[in-house]
Amino acid sequence: MSTTGERVNSSRAGILAILGAAFCFGTTGTTQQLGVPDISPVAVASARLLCGALFLFIFAYLLERRNSGYRMPRADLLIAGCGIAIYQLTFFSAVNSTGIAIATVTALGTAPTFSAIVAYLILREKPLLNWYIGTSVTIIGIVLVGTANGVEGFNFFGIVLASIAGLGFAIFNVICRKSLEKGASDIWVTAQTFGVAALFSAPFLFAESPIWLTTRNGILTTLWLGIFTTSVGYILFMYGLKRIPSSLAATVVLAEPATATILAAVVIGEPLVGQSYLGIVTVALGILYISKRKRVSS
Repeated sequence: MSTTGERVNSSRAGILAILGAAFCFGTTGTTQQLGVPDISPVAVASARLLCGALFLFIFAYLLERRNSGYRMPRADLLIAGCGIAIYQLTFFSAVNSTGIAIATVTALGTAPTFSAIVAYLILREKPLLNWYIGTSVTIIGIVLVGTANGVEGFNFFGIVLASIAGLGFAIFNVICRKSLEKGASDIWVTAQTFGVAALFSAPFLFAESPIWLTTRNGILTTLWLGIFTTSVGYILFMYGLKRIPSSLAATVVLAEPATATILAAVVIGEPLVGQSYLGIVTVALGILYISKRKRVSS
């Protein structure tokens, strides 16, 4: 009886953690647009990575003191770090180009699709039929969101940037999963990967005069993006993944685009019509269908 109760409590804690992570992630675009809308998006992304990596290492040391057990190979660490750097730089650029809602939905919607492709190329995992169906549904949803304000309002460049962001996250996800399955510490893998990403992105900090980092808005924006949307968000996400199935986590984390869309409409004033919400729901259904069954190796 107590074992059942412990499982229920663990599951609840996992769901709450994933919801917390989704909320943290969902505030990213609004924070950028509200705090430093005139600053180069790649400079903001670089500042976020530098701040986030610093606090991830602090949290990793406080929670586990040292990195023991299996360690991610150096080549994998560099590739995963490159993936996260690509994700951050292109996502912020996509938000700046096409808006918060479209960028978030597109990046989140393409990530599972690219994850399956990367997993096949690297791990030789063959996607099942549900992946093809789910991917098709997701693409339809992205087109619906992107053309919600008319075909002439479809920002092809912004959609491409958001899709590249999804690819970057997929690379990070698949490469890190290899090490996590071999017993690597999740928080140290995350901290080290973001540390490498911060180094890769550091030159982009100077795409804009760094003087903005000394302003009130610059400091508050960087701290929120670095501490809450990166460090706290990823720690909560990893905590939740240990306690609930990945398919359930994929469902719960769909609170991210909902959060991003609501904040974009309420705080920033982005125009959203019925087709926007239909597209978001369609993308969510596509992701749910992709995560319905685990992929199997060939």
